[in-house]
Parts: sequence; C-alpha cells; structure tokens
Amino acid sequence: MKTANPVFGSTTFPSVRTAGPTMTIEGTIHRTGVLLLCVLVTALWTWNQFFTTRDPAVIAPYILIGALGGFVMALVTSFKKEWSAVTAPIYALLEGLFLGAVSAILEL
Repeated sequence: MKTANPVFGSTTFPSVRTAGPTMTIEGTIHRTGVLLLCVLVTALWTWNQFFTTRDPAVIAPYILIGALGGFVMALVTSFKKEWSAVTAPIYALLEGLFLGAVSAILEL
C-alpha cells in the first residue's frame, strides 16, 4: 500500500533480512522501563515544583518546553530513525515535564 507518511516509507519494513541486531522481548522490556523511568522522574519533579509553591506561573514554562520540545523530538525521531537511541530518552524527559505540569494544574 502506498503512503505519503514518512514513517512508513519503503525502507521501514525491508523484506531482506539485515545483519543488525534482532529485537528481543527482553530488550524491549528494558528499554520501555528506562523510558518510563525518565517520564516518571521529570513528571514527579515538576509535580513537586508546583506543590511546593502552589503557583501555576512556576510550572507554565515546563508545559511549553515539554510540549514543544517533545513535538520536535518526535519529528526528529520520525525522520532520523538511527538517532532514536538518543532522541527517545530526550522525548521521554520532555514528555514527563509536560505530563507532570499538566497533571499538577488539573489536580489544583
């Protein structure tokens, strides 16, 4: 099926087996755990920043940085898949900033 989506280009799912390392369930679980830890650390830090001051102006920049930075990292990862080992943790940290700040404001 032909698509204009750059993520699903003709080289996304090659039919020829590559010589690179194969993906395992164990590796997937470990990487998911590391990324989840990154999200939790920054979300809890942002949450703590808000509830020590109770001032939404303190965490407003974190919402902007997390949302825009996360969007940029998602775009970079989409177009440069070979950089994903670096961009995925950065995306997770930025997403944690955003989620922690928004959750704290909604809790208020």
